[in-house]
Amino acid sequence: MNAWRSLLLLLPMIYIALKILDKDETLETANKRTLALRELARKPLAIGSTSHLSLWKKCLNSWFKGICKKALMKTLAYQLVERLSKEVQPFQDRESSYDFPTVLLDAAKFGNAEFLNILISSYPDIIWIADNQNRSLFHIAVLNRQESVFNLIYEIAAVKEIILTYVDDKNENILHLAGYLAPSSRLNIVSGAALQMQRELLWFKEAEKIVPPSYLNMKSSGLTPGDLFTKKHKNLQREGEKWMKDTAKYDRGNIDYNCGFRSSFHCTRW
Repeated sequence: MNAWRSLLLLLPMIYIALKILDKDETLETANKRTLALRELARKPLAIGSTSHLSLWKKCLNSWFKGICKKALMKTLAYQLVERLSKEVQPFQDRESSYDFPTVLLDAAKFGNAEFLNILISSYPDIIWIADNQNRSLFHIAVLNRQESVFNLIYEIAAVKEIILTYVDDKNENILHLAGYLAPSSRLNIVSGAALQMQRELLWFKEAEKIVPPSYLNMKSSGLTPGDLFTKKHKNLQREGEKWMKDTAKYDRGNIDYNCGFRSSFHCTRW
């Protein structure tokens, strides 16, 4: 098995992957590097920040070796993303841009905000990337209910208003995308139809705050974003009403969760 295939198999063992890169520079050709980045883009929990390294040093002699090992792996994953993206020229070199937009769109879909932060810091212009339906990274984040990526929009105030005007090939704006039912993997992170409906409403209201006023009444296939939300959430609303009737009151844990989720939209704003 060649060194490149070994790198892909060893992605969970980030330290070894870095060592392989040190010894074999041929791994850093554009297409291979982009493929490795795509694998990392789909693993949001694998990437930490530089702060994890200091945590590792503090924990060397502690009882929490499992936690510390995880922190170190996150730091090394951060370094691997930086290393692999070092030579990428997404807007200048055809070879280097091979499938590169897909890497970024995957990161938005899977909620890998740290991965996007690393690349945006090196190549700010990638925030303009859109998929073949003209949906930006933030449109993808809303559609897939990834609040950590969505929150990045508050950090690019200078161009936020332009990106929010993107309309896809169905004439749907970002608020229309908030009107669709969340993917089941994101919807089911809370239990109970009523709480799921509440979470969906919070998403829609948050997107509603940032779109141009005229977009509230923009129609796609005859439907405004509000119309689309009502249509796509009809069954969930019905189930939620039944759930409420069957439940005397929310338990304290559910209330705490929803308060925390509401605040998560704002905690990373600069």
